[in-house]
Amino acid sequence: MEKVLGYYQKITGVLSKTILGFAAAIIGLDVLSIFSEAVSRYVFGESRASMEEIPRLLVPFIVFPMMGVLLKLKKHIAVDILPERLKGKARSLLLIIVYSIVVAVAVQFLIAGVIAVRYYFQMGFEIQGELVFPVWISYLAFPVGFGLLVLFAVELLLQELLTLNNLVKEAA
Repeated sequence: MEKVLGYYQKITGVLSKTILGFAAAIIGLDVLSIFSEAVSRYVFGESRASMEEIPRLLVPFIVFPMMGVLLKLKKHIAVDILPERLKGKARSLLLIIVYSIVVAVAVQFLIAGVIAVRYYFQMGFEIQGELVFPVWISYLAFPVGFGLLVLFAVELLLQELLTLNNLVKEAA
């Protein structure tokens, strides 16, 4: 079990670094877009509407895929009263319950996201502006993000189950 978890952690480690790289690239593109719009307005007195649209449309591709990475790195927003006070098996059981709930809810949101993307794909709606592209693309970040959250939460759940198993063995 520990060997399988080790491989799983290596895979999610590479995946988390890849997601962080994509998020950094998107943020860089957003900043560059806004900066070029400001320069264009200053120098030429006008700018392209797409420079305002790009950052707004790319934000979901930063937020949703980062949920799992932030959970794995323990950088998410949390109120850690009980996990900080509990020790041993009690702490481990609490974290198992928390990660199980995260997996269950993330699976439900993953399914809802797939349904939403399929709906907008079938309807053929488009975002109208200077840039015209299908609405379903902007909704794609939702199921992708929750799918990644499931992967990272399962890793943390398995890790905590292994920790509990080791604590039980030590006590026996």
